[in-house]
Amino acid sequence: MPAKESIIRSLHLPVIKRTSLLAGFLLVFGLLPAASSTSAFFERSYQPLQPDPAARALFTQTYQQLRRGELTDLSEVLTQLQHYPLAPYLEYQLFRNQLAYKVANHEKIQAFLALHSDKAFQSTLRHEWLEELARQQNWPLFLQQADNASITSNRLTCFRLQAEAEVFGTSLSWLETTADFWRNNQPLPGNCKVITEKLHLLGLLKPDDYRTAALQLMQNGQTSQARALHSRLKPADQQWLDYWQKGRQNPAAQLQALLNNPRLLRTDTTLREEILLDLLKNHARTHPTRTEQLIGQLRNKKLLSDTSGWQVQEYIAIRAAQRNRDNSLELFAKVPAAARSAQGQEWYARTLLRAADWARLHQAILQLPDELQANNEWRYWLAHTLIEQQQPHEANQLLQQLAEERSYYGFLAARSLGIPPRMNELETPINPPVLQQLSQQQGMIRSGELYFTGFVEDANREWFQALRGASTEDWIQAGWLARHWGWHDRSVDAANRAGLHDALDLRFPLAHLETLRPLAQQAGLELPLVLALIRKESLFNPQARSSVGALGLMQVMPATGRQVSNQLRMSLKPETDLLLPEHNLPVGVHYLSGLMRRYDNNPILAASAYNAGPSRANSWRNSLGQETDPLWVERITFAETRDYVKSLLAFSEVYAWRLQQEQERQAQLDSLQQPEG
Repeated sequence: MPAKESIIRSLHLPVIKRTSLLAGFLLVFGLLPAASSTSAFFERSYQPLQPDPAARALFTQTYQQLRRGELTDLSEVLTQLQHYPLAPYLEYQLFRNQLAYKVANHEKIQAFLALHSDKAFQSTLRHEWLEELARQQNWPLFLQQADNASITSNRLTCFRLQAEAEVFGTSLSWLETTADFWRNNQPLPGNCKVITEKLHLLGLLKPDDYRTAALQLMQNGQTSQARALHSRLKPADQQWLDYWQKGRQNPAAQLQALLNNPRLLRTDTTLREEILLDLLKNHARTHPTRTEQLIGQLRNKKLLSDTSGWQVQEYIAIRAAQRNRDNSLELFAKVPAAARSAQGQEWYARTLLRAADWARLHQAILQLPDELQANNEWRYWLAHTLIEQQQPHEANQLLQQLAEERSYYGFLAARSLGIPPRMNELETPINPPVLQQLSQQQGMIRSGELYFTGFVEDANREWFQALRGASTEDWIQAGWLARHWGWHDRSVDAANRAGLHDALDLRFPLAHLETLRPLAQQAGLELPLVLALIRKESLFNPQARSSVGALGLMQVMPATGRQVSNQLRMSLKPETDLLLPEHNLPVGVHYLSGLMRRYDNNPILAASAYNAGPSRANSWRNSLGQETDPLWVERITFAETRDYVKSLLAFSEVYAWRLQQEQERQAQLDSLQQPEG
């Protein structure tokens, strides 16, 4: 098949030095990868638990019934599953159902929790039981079960404090502890009103306590909770709180009212500045020009300091820059360079970058704080400013350093230099004794069984509990175990937790190739791009659900799933079927293929459309032009989409390399002569 350029290589970049490239450098291979050398270990040495398929099926069916809320009689089922490691989960779910229906037997729950103290469901069941005990005001039993490990929320803490007061009385120690808790944990949930009233009636909460709490709540944007403390404040504090709350509803009216009558906000200078900053930024979101006028008027009346005025002016400039407004540089010019924050400095530099103002960008980057200058992004663009200013030697030195790194900007640097990208892979070999021991831990056995039966949320809890306090070596071997199970998001996470960001075998799985390879070939897609998209979208978690409702490996929206399934003439129930790889992958690949055709096989535009929608991608294409170079990517106005595109490009390079390594490994194996006999 003809060679295809890698995605990074397809970008239009200035090349300041070219060397002879390795044959086939950064090409996409469509050949079947060889089995990893790790497979041999799992085939020969690994001794996993081999559960009874009938027991697994019975457990799955019964657990699903219980999770639907049924009060199932488990006596016969538990007899059949007495040796199955997940049998306690059936009792656990039954107790949860009984608590929900308020028919639970407290003695049985207590005995069950004592028997299964090592299970990951312990905290969930105990939490729900404590809630029921509090509802019944069974305070003695509540205190008996409410150890520090089980009190995981302010709500339960308030119940415990209430229980202590009811059982032991309000001692001096209780009063001090409770008052400190009240002061340091605002806002408190509704059930804490009982202890609040006790503290208030006993005089433990002073007006200054209420003032501090109200101020913290307003600073956190919790206006209604602050309002609830209004009656407990001094009149002077009520005045500033009233002004601030009205300002949150209508900042323009309150700011103008203050200009007309400065006595409306009578408080210390620090608090006044904080309130005015908040209201001015609020108003600037929708009326930036009018806000600039108000800044000047407030300054003239000595109600706002120059420093605070510059903060708001910078805020307006940053918001304009984030939206690629034409007047962004003009707005930044109104803020003295010495008064700009680190965020303001970076957005000023980014605005110059988008304007391709290379000379001023060079100076702006050098003026960034050291930690920002050290970022790969600014190292790359500093080199680019040198190229544009005819200083290739200095640029070459910066690019050579950056090209040593495996990152989006590292790959761009390598492309500029005309050299292969560096992957810096770290080998993480299997340690058979450690892996075998790890795989035989009861918690890991339960985790694996829950994963294979489809109860991934429960599996995750068991996984993390089993690995609590794990060493780096344990995390590495756990990653291999998860990869062998096909639980790829856990293998990636395990490598990250071990601090092994160069363990590419674990962090960039070659999963679902038997399905993806023919799908990608049929759709005319590069396989590394598809793998990169899945890695970015879901970390290869088929059960992934986004906050906006996207589902499965390729994070397909249900509406998109219905549309594409009709095009493919396949039957699909989007809300459930898109969580299955056999449905999600054909739909997702077909949708991505459609976007690639729509945008003339431009992966940057297609990735932008996949993340932000075709209408946004069309808007960027119309405003930024058809030629998608690295500067085009920087001009994408959505930060999420901008980072998404960069990740997809970088991940595609890693996957192109991974597939090439697998092809070369297969070629070596194929060249070996079979032993005689």
